[in-house]
Amino acid sequence: MAQNTVQPLSIAARKLQAEADAVLDQMFGYFTREEAPRVVVDNTRRAA
Repeated sequence: MAQNTVQPLSIAARKLQAEADAVLDQMFGYFTREEAPRVVVDNTRRAA
């Protein structure tokens, strides 16, 4: 049976992966955030 010889990631590779994960987390948070309720201000005047 062949042994699984996966090399551990270098520090630089781990740092790059962590940065990529942080960017993805930030993007996901941006697109899934809850929008604050917006107050609709109607400044238009209607003709009588």
